[in-house]
Amino acid sequence: MIDNLITLLFPLTLLLTILLVGHKWLIGSLGASHTYLLWLMVPFGLVIYSLPFPWQQSSLFEIAEIQRYFVNPKIQLQQNISVSWFFYIWLSVGVLMTTYWLLTYFSFNKHLQFTAIDKSVVPLALPKKIQLYQSSSKYSPMLVGVVQQKLIIPENFFELYSVEQQKLILEHEICHFDRNDIYWNLVAIACLTLFWFHPLAWLAYFRFRQDQELSCDQHVLALKPKESRINYSKALLVAAQSTPPLAFAQLSFKKHGDKQVMLERINNLKTSINTSKRIFATVILTTITLLSGLSYAGNQHDNVGEKAESNNIKPIISISPKYPQKAAKDGIEGSVVLQFNITETGAVENVEVVEATPPYVFDKAAVNALKKWKYSPVNNLGKNYTVQLDFTMD
Repeated sequence: MIDNLITLLFPLTLLLTILLVGHKWLIGSLGASHTYLLWLMVPFGLVIYSLPFPWQQSSLFEIAEIQRYFVNPKIQLQQNISVSWFFYIWLSVGVLMTTYWLLTYFSFNKHLQFTAIDKSVVPLALPKKIQLYQSSSKYSPMLVGVVQQKLIIPENFFELYSVEQQKLILEHEICHFDRNDIYWNLVAIACLTLFWFHPLAWLAYFRFRQDQELSCDQHVLALKPKESRINYSKALLVAAQSTPPLAFAQLSFKKHGDKQVMLERINNLKTSINTSKRIFATVILTTITLLSGLSYAGNQHDNVGEKAESNNIKPIISISPKYPQKAAKDGIEGSVVLQFNITETGAVENVEVVEATPPYVFDKAAVNALKKWKYSPVNNLGKNYTVQLDFTMD
């Protein structure tokens, strides 16, 4: 698991850097709606990077030479300890984050104290799957829930906002509902939990949530006159007075609305961006090219460099043999050359000892370990590959 996460750090860093560094240009050129869609590059890019493609893997099995691995009782112990510590720290923080999000969500819903009201009281037709509720809490209008999404408005909703403002706010929340933004937030939270140790992951998460609001603002006001933009800005200022707590399954009209972000949203309302089809097509083409390159690199990362040096395949999972206790105690060193086949699923089979020095000392440990190795899946059976395991005390 840890090895897979480390492998994904390169494409993750590259994608997040492009989206964060180029954010201002993307917003100015493509608008908030299209910029928000570009965040899909992150989860899809990581998935594509990890996928094994037969046409990219075929070249890995063209040449089979002896590949050497060193087995050392001291190094083996140190590696196991360091990997274990990192894994337990990563897992502990991930569990704590998940627990925090769940507790925040359930606690918020428990103290919200809302009651169901008729949809006819609002000046805009709501989707059938949205249930309308009213809360005594002085929070801004919000969409909450995972299984059953609820649109919650404060008790003073009709006093705080004009009829036009009410319609614009409701359109904003309906935009979140139609795009399934709550479920995309769950994907973002999952990525953040996996890569909590990456600073760019945190910056990207909050930028992603802010872009959600900017894109909904743009969607609502796409064909609205200047007066509607002014009314919408006033509604944002009113909503800024109430801040709901952070929850992963919650989308508030004032979500992530600190002073700086609220100012950005209001400034974004001043201009209407007509996205150039040529620019958008160029960005999409660049994105596809980048993802294709990442896909190729992802399937070659175990091979590039190693192949140039020794023309060998490399396992994606390698289990280090246990150094025989008696051999380690007596200070005996040696090596075992093994021959094996690789199945279409990447498993190792038909392991045979070709040469062992000294005989029958390290054979069993080497064979048992190699049977647990895993290579990238291939279309055709790979036969007669060889590997040498060197058992050394140094």
